[in-house]
Amino acid sequence: MKKISIFMFTFTMIFGLFFPIGNQVNAASTEVTNESASNTVLLFSSMPDICIGGGRCGIYKYYQADLGATRYIDKVIVYAHDGVGSQSKAKLKVEVDGEYVDDLPVYNDGSFIRFDIGRAGRYVRFYSIHEDGDANGDETVIKTVDIYGQ
Repeated sequence: MKKISIFMFTFTMIFGLFFPIGNQVNAASTEVTNESASNTVLLFSSMPDICIGGGRCGIYKYYQADLGATRYIDKVIVYAHDGVGSQSKAKLKVEVDGEYVDDLPVYNDGSFIRFDIGRAGRYVRFYSIHEDGDANGDETVIKTVDIYGQ
């Protein structure tokens, strides 16, 4: 029991250093002023565990988060993996209200992916694309989505 407690404490401390939660702010971020950064809160949290894109995910071509109203979005942190099918060359593309923001690699074993958004919007949509940009090329499993902003 003592080993589990030490592991959880260590995991929590390390996780907190790389992925601040609530009102904590990454001091290295220059996108948001200190005044507005102190108001950053968790706007949306989901554990969809959904496979999107490619040929093995069925009908799901994207995953969308609805914030319920237009809000300023500071960052999005997604936990995803590309352990589906024979290819492992997926990128996760994010759009806010239909406008492209960024696309980042998805690793076969899974990892946290951070998107710095820095704009207002209501709908955050995720697509799985192949590393060469082909929208039908590769699958991604999205395990968790956390959206931070004001």
